[in-house]
Amino acid sequence: MTIWTFIFGLFAICTLVQLYYILIVFGALAWTKVQKASQKPSGQAVSVLICAHNELENLKVLVPALKKQQYPNFQVVIALDRCTDGSLGWLEQLNWSALTLVNIRDTPPKINGKKHALLQAIASAEFDALLLTDADCWPSSNLWIQSMMDCFEEKTDIVLGYSPYAVKPGLLNDFIQYETLLTGMQYLSQALKGHPYMGVGRNMGYRKRFFNSTHNLQPYMQVTGGDDDLFVNKNATKTNTAVCLQEDSFMISKPKISVSAYLIQKKRHLSVGKLYNMRDKVILAIFSVSHIIFWSSLVSLLMTASYWVMVVLLFLIRQIVLTVVVARSSQRLGGRFKLRVLPLVDFLYSVYYGYIGLVALTSKKVKWH
Repeated sequence: MTIWTFIFGLFAICTLVQLYYILIVFGALAWTKVQKASQKPSGQAVSVLICAHNELENLKVLVPALKKQQYPNFQVVIALDRCTDGSLGWLEQLNWSALTLVNIRDTPPKINGKKHALLQAIASAEFDALLLTDADCWPSSNLWIQSMMDCFEEKTDIVLGYSPYAVKPGLLNDFIQYETLLTGMQYLSQALKGHPYMGVGRNMGYRKRFFNSTHNLQPYMQVTGGDDDLFVNKNATKTNTAVCLQEDSFMISKPKISVSAYLIQKKRHLSVGKLYNMRDKVILAIFSVSHIIFWSSLVSLLMTASYWVMVVLLFLIRQIVLTVVVARSSQRLGGRFKLRVLPLVDFLYSVYYGYIGLVALTSKKVKWH
């Protein structure tokens, strides 16, 4: 067996693995019909929770948008974590009766600041139903609360929403759109198939009594991140979790505009992946490793005349399948992704994940701010 025969065999196996994941494991979202929001208030009161550290300019966008929400009974709790930018004064002068402020001056030792702020916000929540988002986000419509609450049925303890990034010009934003869409395809498809394994704190909900009954975040108080995905990974089940896909339910997030800032953000997001359940780690690892090997072996094989016909054929089959599934999934999630950049950003994703995945898994300490 020559080295090229071995590389081609590896390429062929990884292509088949990728097709299986794209079509079967992460393809459920593409074929799901999205129900429209009921437009009729559910009757459940809800507390919207936000943690912020020196986020004044972002709060000036988010809070007015929340004030416009068409929902009869909601509270907004903002936990200000050691803010020095005037956030407290600006929020106080709003004189909004639905707004509850938690001003945190100090964080207890050995406790992550974001988690401490979140626990204080939950403690100040008046209602059992909780919706979470971040200060650098804004709702896609005035029906965000309504759409998310449509998914809070009687037996629902966790609601998983979607949070795309705002569209901006440039390759970095194209990549951010793809990475966000691919992540959404992964965790939303798995949840739709009855195996929820993560959520994003930019747009999710759960019940206060359920959070308290699960010992909340005590095992992860020193870990940066994980207040969303680790909580879901350890506590979400087929029967207690709902997925919200109405476009009105989306929470738009402010994208990073520099590669370095984006990599720092993703390092924080991915660093908790090593704490997932073993089954989820294996599923995600196989997909990521096969993706990296697919592209690296493809590049290698294109440098030789060996097997080029089969290589091109397998590449085209995967590309066609990927394009169809990505197009349909993007349509389900607001249609923000530009298909023309798919081959490029899919290749860059393999480079990115090879680097950031290794950094995140080996890093011992990352910061919230």
